[in-house]
Amino acid sequence: MPDHAVSRRPFAGTADNQSFAAPRGRGGAKLSRRLIVAGVLAVALAGCKILPIQSESEAAQQKFNGVDYVTKLWDGEVIPVVRDKAFPIEAVIAAIEGGLDKAGPEFGHRPAEEGSPWSFVVKGTAVIKEKNTASRAGTVLIDVATPKGPVPVTIQIGPVIKGNSLRDAMPFINFQNFTNQLEFAEVGRAFNGRVATELKAVVDGLAPGQTIAYSGTFSLNTATDKILLTPVLIGSAGGAQ
Repeated sequence: MPDHAVSRRPFAGTADNQSFAAPRGRGGAKLSRRLIVAGVLAVALAGCKILPIQSESEAAQQKFNGVDYVTKLWDGEVIPVVRDKAFPIEAVIAAIEGGLDKAGPEFGHRPAEEGSPWSFVVKGTAVIKEKNTASRAGTVLIDVATPKGPVPVTIQIGPVIKGNSLRDAMPFINFQNFTNQLEFAEVGRAFNGRVATELKAVVDGLAPGQTIAYSGTFSLNTATDKILLTPVLIGSAGGAQ
């Protein structure tokens, strides 16, 4: 064999009894990773339960409705509490003057955790001192006689009713009964809207100097807070509506 002759060997994989090896290097690593990821996804999807997407109408039907909630409670539960279980406002105010921490558990209710306002269901009769309807948050002012002297009380007559004392004074309503804060707030708005509707036929006839009978609710954070009362029943003394 001449000196310059080169020994020729068959290239790897060209013989009939050789099989092609998997490519090595960066390209092969990427392919392997893709195969592994695909396998993991296949296993994960195999354990998933596919649920149908709700239609907009079905979702709307299941949405919480505060007005419907209040309507169901109004005649059968709210009115009996306000009409039959209200405390005389003079007794409640006198107790509050002795300490809200003591008066709250005795006469009131709070629907949430420690530290939330105490709410009270009260009744009384009084002479209207003033009637204010310049704003939509209309009010009448009265005085309540107590051993320490008269205490001013503002009674809301709407059509805008502020606060959540009616919701919070009901012993059958607690924050834990609702899915979230939004539902709880919606119930408060629905209660106030119902009060405004119920009072609409009565408030026009209220006038300074008139003696009225009323049953309603108010909430206090401290014993020195001013009393803003949400009436549920109100009218001329002897015939509260």
